Amino acid sequence: MRRRLHPEKRKAEILAPATRAFLARPYGEVQVDEIARDADASRALVYHYFGDKRGLFLAVARQIVDRIPTVVRTDLTDLPVEEMVDANTAAWLDAVESGSAAFLAFTGGGPIGRDPELEALQDELRDRVAARMLSNHLPTSEVTPVALFTMRAALGMMERAVVDWIGGRGGTRAQTHALIANGILTTIRTVLPAVEAAESAAPGDDDALEPKL
Repeated sequence: MRRRLHPEKRKAEILAPATRAFLARPYGEVQVDEIARDADASRALVYHYFGDKRGLFLAVARQIVDRIPTVVRTDLTDLPVEEMVDANTAAWLDAVESGSAAFLAFTGGGPIGRDPELEALQDELRDRVAARMLSNHLPTSEVTPVALFTMRAALGMMERAVVDWIGGRGGTRAQTHALIANGILTTIRTVLPAVEAAESAAPGDDDALEPKL
């Protein structure tokens, strides 16, 4: 006889094995029947709460969005900036490595493909990670739109490097770490000031944008 639990508690009991499964294996290898069995639930109950396998994956992705940004610690500002960035980069790569299958699917590298809800979660994750990274470096707690725009662009490069690394198409973990850590420092010290300064160029002053040969 199955237990009667509060719906939210029952959903949490289903999400726990679902998270383990999606973190451990590619999306296509995860079976709803196995998740239902591990949760001591019926397949029908899983579908009742989550709709289908995609809905179950998106629920796991929602948890990732809520949890992963906290990997970027904001309580290390007493450290030299290079050490702070190094520690946060190592923590980020640890988190990715522990759930590489889900990371590939979550970044669009898996069979779930393009999906508006998944893309919205991806955007939210990038915004939250970028904002936490910037809060470690900006002199005020306010994250300006141009700062967020710049750091999101830098995160795109870093994300690509991680996808290539865990997919066996890029460098080693040490090389990926060096790329990310130095990318963050360069973005803060060089790229962001240049992007902010571009706003002060006079409208129509195309000569200011022309490279000098």
